[in-house]
Amino acid sequence: MSDDHHRVSPEGRALGDQMVRLVEPVIQHIAKLGDPDERCKSCAFRAGTVPNGCLQTQADALKAALEQKPFLCHVDHYADGRHKLCSGWLASQWGAIDRPVVACPWEFSPPDDVSTEDAERAAAQKGGA
Repeated sequence: MSDDHHRVSPEGRALGDQMVRLVEPVIQHIAKLGDPDERCKSCAFRAGTVPNGCLQTQADALKAALEQKPFLCHVDHYADGRHKLCSGWLASQWGAIDRPVVACPWEFSPPDDVSTEDAERAAAQKGGA
């Protein structure tokens, strides 16, 4: 991981390490069953990535995991442009039906700057198109 990236921090790396510790056994178990690791190369739940060391991203990932709310992949999209669910987040939900939802006392962070294409798609969807 590049330590000089402006979003990477010691706190983000520490939380990211714990998120990996949570999902890696699940990823390995699923791989033993014959399903590949489908996390993107820069997954927040993959050790050493920038998102794995970004405190803001890790706070969002932790909140989504504990509150059992969808966490979307920033890389993988469906053909219609919608983001796919993060494969790392899906691994964090393994067995979640047996766990109570934990409400976190912080809000999700606001989205980063939206591209023109994303803004147009969101406007079209909002308008019912």
